[in-house]
Amino acid sequence: MTHVHTVGCRVNQYESHWLAEQLAQANSDRPIHVVNTCAVTGLAERKGRQLVRQLRRTYPQALIVAVGCQAELDPEGLRAAGADAALGNKGKERLPAQLAEGLDEPDLPEAEWPSLDRQAVTGAAPRARATVKVQDGCAGSCTFCVTRTLRGPLRSKSPDVVAQEVKALCAAGHQEIVLAGVDLAAYGRGAPEGLNLIELLRNLLCIPGVRYRLSSIGPAGISNDLVHLMADEPRLCPHLHVPLQSGDDALLRAMRRGYTAAEYEERVHSFLDSVPNATFGTDLMVGFPGESEQAFQRSLGLLERLRPLNAHVFRFSPRPGTPAAALRPRVTAESAAARARAAWTAAQRWSVLARLRFIGHCLAAVPEGEQDGWSQGYTENYIRLVFAHEATTQGTITPVRLAYVDAAHTLGVKEDRETNL
Repeated sequence: MTHVHTVGCRVNQYESHWLAEQLAQANSDRPIHVVNTCAVTGLAERKGRQLVRQLRRTYPQALIVAVGCQAELDPEGLRAAGADAALGNKGKERLPAQLAEGLDEPDLPEAEWPSLDRQAVTGAAPRARATVKVQDGCAGSCTFCVTRTLRGPLRSKSPDVVAQEVKALCAAGHQEIVLAGVDLAAYGRGAPEGLNLIELLRNLLCIPGVRYRLSSIGPAGISNDLVHLMADEPRLCPHLHVPLQSGDDALLRAMRRGYTAAEYEERVHSFLDSVPNATFGTDLMVGFPGESEQAFQRSLGLLERLRPLNAHVFRFSPRPGTPAAALRPRVTAESAAARARAAWTAAQRWSVLARLRFIGHCLAAVPEGEQDGWSQGYTENYIRLVFAHEATTQGTITPVRLAYVDAAHTLGVKEDRETNL
């Protein structure tokens, strides 16, 4: 029996789905546990090591294999935690073959980064919303991020392979599919002329019975063409996750983010003002070296004007080998923690304000579970809600009218009308 555990982003979630399919028929005389790891922050690395330790204690006879970003960055740390082997991102695809070979060479990667066309899921995803990875690699130069070195060069999956995956997932009952990538806006870059994210979306919209959601995308990726397409096409979910990191221009330059605070605000406003029912989410980093209280307040002020539906607030975590790890002055742990608390408090208020706009609106939710007579799921604009359960099929898009909002909950009432895609 093989089990795949995931730490990290939607790209990792997709790769875990693919690995689970590939390993379903793995032959082994003992249980196999694969841990798909993340290294975006020190906290993510700690989670990876803790999960490996927990699995080793619980299943002392199991074969435990760590794969992914943390396995690329710190294989020895994962082995010390209890992993039998560690395979980085370049070698992750070879895991099924290496298991068949007895893991004689567990750390031998392929000479080249594998084509994404060789990663394609064929069956139902473990969640109501399925994910398809269409892009990998990053050409950015953010000073705090180690992803560029761990994920390799820009690569894109061919539109035909993506369409095949979407059709398979749709046939398996998924009515919403998330298109994911490490740098989604870079889809098609370096590939044949004319291949880009907009053309991919137009191609996928020819497939009936499914709506699409985009994963994280930078402000430069919110092009006029993307905004116009999302405004005209109701099957493109009107929610974007647009990382900010900081609303202070000096810090953005130190981070090498490639945009100013004003440019970020203009792009997000363009999306919110043009696309019906649009909402957005963001990432906010606090405690980056050199962040003053005034710089932090500029970040809060920018987001106060935009009012994100959800905001992931996290503290700066120096990543080994990155330029930001050597930057000074460092923000004290106490100051960073206080700013994180203040930003989280503000984020809860922004979320309430963003959701209150839709009281009385009928939105289309994908139910993801049911408990005690209540269904829970996400609307097309990514509002998490609960509503009275009335034989709702998990994963089937359901019309729900929003009735109540507070800091912790959004309640809805199921509407008696069909939703066609």
